[in-house]
Amino acid sequence: MDSQAVGAYGEKAVEAELLRRGWLPANVNASVKNAEAFDIFARKTGQFVGLRVKTCGVGWQAFQFNFPRDREIKTTVEATDFTILVSMGDTRARDEFYILPTREVRAAIAAHRSHYLATLKRDGSRRKDTGQWTIYLKNLASGLERPSHGYAETWRSYLDRWDILDGTFASEADR
Repeated sequence: MDSQAVGAYGEKAVEAELLRRGWLPANVNASVKNAEAFDIFARKTGQFVGLRVKTCGVGWQAFQFNFPRDREIKTTVEATDFTILVSMGDTRARDEFYILPTREVRAAIAAHRSHYLATLKRDGSRRKDTGQWTIYLKNLASGLERPSHGYAETWRSYLDRWDILDGTFASEADR
């Protein structure tokens, strides 16, 4: 599948899950190609949320984010701003959904960016901030730790936690 088809699949899968859970989703990308802020707005009993959907194809477990190169990544966002990461499985039943506050995702990307830029300064590399950042669910095969890897474990408590959208989410520490 090409990247646009993968993205469309993720949005449709999220819409289906929202409908199943009593939300009424409106896909902004259906009418405005690559809407700037949100992909989906959803409403349930007077409550509204804005959803950003990122999808990776089967086996990839990596999500690409783009931010302007000349600005810091904004981590302060509304409490109703969420990012849903869809990791496609080889069947629909094996798809994984990470439902996170957008501030969590952006904090991870900002940490990755800071680490990367600090590394460049130390080694004298001429590469620069391209504005494209990838977050990986898997750890590095080498076992090394990097701020860009290992999010399947870091965000395990957000896996299939659709209740976060209702404001009834309890972290593992709270349960």
